[in-house]
Amino acid sequence: MKPLLALATLALTALLLEERARQLASDANHASGQLYDQAREVTANLSSTVERQPLISLLVAGGIAYVLASILPTRDQISTR
Repeated sequence: MKPLLALATLALTALLLEERARQLASDANHASGQLYDQAREVTANLSSTVERQPLISLLVAGGIAYVLASILPTRDQISTR
């Protein structure tokens, strides 16, 4: 009787885990859809801003490039380590 009870418990556990995995997959799919929509909205807003203020956008991009260039190591610094 104990082996039958263990088998039934194992089968029930497998069903519960399968249901949980399906729920997690559904949640992940929903979250990725929301992320895609948000990224599309941010891209549209950024494109609109660049079209309305190209000079300021260029200056901001240059500033970001300058900051990144100053904090990231160069190839020479990497090869001498």
